[in-house]
Amino acid sequence: MPKTRVPQWVGAALRILVGVLFLVSAVAKLVAIDPFALYVFSYGFFPFNVVDVLVRLCIAAEFILGVFIIVGWYRRLVRLLTLLMLIFFSLFLCYAALKGRMESCQCFGQLIDFDPLQSLLKNGVLVMLVLLAYRLSGNGNEAKRRGLRIGISAGIVILVTIAVFVISLPDSWLFGPSENRYHKETLAQSISQDGILGDRHLDQGHQLVAFVTPGCEFCKMARQKIGTIAERHDLDTTRIHYVEPSDIGDSLFLRITYGQRPLVLLIDDGTVEATFHSRNISERQIADFLR
Repeated sequence: MPKTRVPQWVGAALRILVGVLFLVSAVAKLVAIDPFALYVFSYGFFPFNVVDVLVRLCIAAEFILGVFIIVGWYRRLVRLLTLLMLIFFSLFLCYAALKGRMESCQCFGQLIDFDPLQSLLKNGVLVMLVLLAYRLSGNGNEAKRRGLRIGISAGIVILVTIAVFVISLPDSWLFGPSENRYHKETLAQSISQDGILGDRHLDQGHQLVAFVTPGCEFCKMARQKIGTIAERHDLDTTRIHYVEPSDIGDSLFLRITYGQRPLVLLIDDGTVEATFHSRNISERQIADFLR
């Protein structure tokens, strides 16, 4: 029987499908960059200011690869980089699964919740699609207008990378140390031995106190950051305290915080040494203070 030839457009269609998936994945991560950054940070590989930059570079790289997959330039190089990226993420997902981390891996941000095993299956399918797409569509004419392609390609890489950082500046670049408002007299009275929080001994030694409310996404972000910092640096968690309105009453909570939450305080023998909100939490300062 004669061998059936698969039309080249089938390979091109598969290649474009893979490219679109990469673009969607990158945009979904960028839209929900805070959960993505916190997920990476929660593994404790890098400080948060480094994670802040790495996740944006990852998003930019994924978007750039998606563009080049779709337009079909530098097919051999792009195919290799695509496979390497998928393999790297798959190894990370294997590590997550072995650690029992079965929450959403943020592969598609908040758009689709994939646990590590589901995402591994997705990556396996993508690897097969990449190999099949490039096998069917060939390597193209890499020599045609090479100079123009190099110039346009460099422009794409630079513009996409800049755009990602402009759309979402890292917190460590955007938010430095600040003096957050709180009612000093009311706080001092509340944490004194005779105060409503006296049983927590917040006026003795170095303590971290975070005023948070249930259902607040920024409070959740702050708790995750503080928890990971404590784990990374093996800090004494008995010195980390969370205060909710239900602990002291809504009126007193609002009076102390002026309605700001989360409000994170580093307290040394009853004296507030530093204040943070969810985005300017300093890992080094907290670790040094509580160590």
